[in-house]
Amino acid sequence: MANDEYLDINQAANATFTTERLRNLVIDHVIDNSALFLPQGPGAAEHLLKLLDSLEKMGQKIATEAITNRQNLSPLPTFDSIIQPNPEHDITDPARYEMRYRLVEQIGDEAPFKDEVLSRAEVEKEHGIEFFNAYWGEMGEKCPNNVTTGDRTLWFTAVRYPVLDQSATQSISSNETPRYRAPSNR
Repeated sequence: MANDEYLDINQAANATFTTERLRNLVIDHVIDNSALFLPQGPGAAEHLLKLLDSLEKMGQKIATEAITNRQNLSPLPTFDSIIQPNPEHDITDPARYEMRYRLVEQIGDEAPFKDEVLSRAEVEKEHGIEFFNAYWGEMGEKCPNNVTTGDRTLWFTAVRYPVLDQSATQSISSNETPRYRAPSNR
């Protein structure tokens, strides 16, 4: 019994999405949006609507991180390996992951000629919110998915993508967005 409790505590400590992480997300959200949480004068109804919108965004952020770090998504090939879709593949993996959206384009039976992994913001900017909702869904729930028009096929999957640490992001200028380059684009 004591050994089981010890294992549970150690596994929870190694998990990338924990109660503490959830608490930190909530605290960060409240701090980042303190003007929304502190009512100012009349306009309580408008304040309530803003609060509800804010909490909805927070819920989506938490749910997306929970799904990405606790559920199986699609495997993501890299140049020398695969980012495993199973978060329990390596329980000692300290990395935190975020959900990204993969779009593979293929004509006929030929090798894919386009293979992109995009953030939600990039998908919305390049393809629009309606496209995002139609083929991936808010939580990647429509994946895996494909659409064929003539001999052209588009494949849609949601994948786990490692979150860059601070040292990596500080070396990237604000104009440059780190982009995934698929093995099919060699």
